[in-house]
Amino acid sequence: MGGRSRLLFLTALGALALGGCTPAEAPKPGPVAPGPVTPTAPTGPAEPAGNQSYAREMSAADKAACTSGGGTVQRRGMLGMEMCVHAYADAGRQCTDSAQCEGKCVGSAGSVAPDKAATGQCQADDRLFGCYAEIKGGKSAYAICVD
Repeated sequence: MGGRSRLLFLTALGALALGGCTPAEAPKPGPVAPGPVTPTAPTGPAEPAGNQSYAREMSAADKAACTSGGGTVQRRGMLGMEMCVHAYADAGRQCTDSAQCEGKCVGSAGSVAPDKAATGQCQADDRLFGCYAEIKGGKSAYAICVD
């Protein structure tokens, strides 16, 4: 196969491969059984993409259950959603493994290479957000950013 023929062949093959990347049509919705519909009003200005809806405010009953269970209602994450947060008794204690903590033993993400010795602190509460590295066996096991 000559150089020009090979180029033409590879171009055609590439076009066919890219043709497989076109999105398929979404299935048409079928008939919906009639029934009572309870409209709900949005509770906050932020609405995530993907037709998902998150309530930014906790209900009064959820807030009461949270506080009666020893938690506090706080806003967390990029969406600023209210959450029930329970503090850990060992918060801030120095550690070298998550087994030493009520939650995780965490350090600064990227501050220590995985093959080097590392220490961290026991996480403050049960709603861990932000970037951190989990410390296991005295080493940074992985780094992650959560929001």
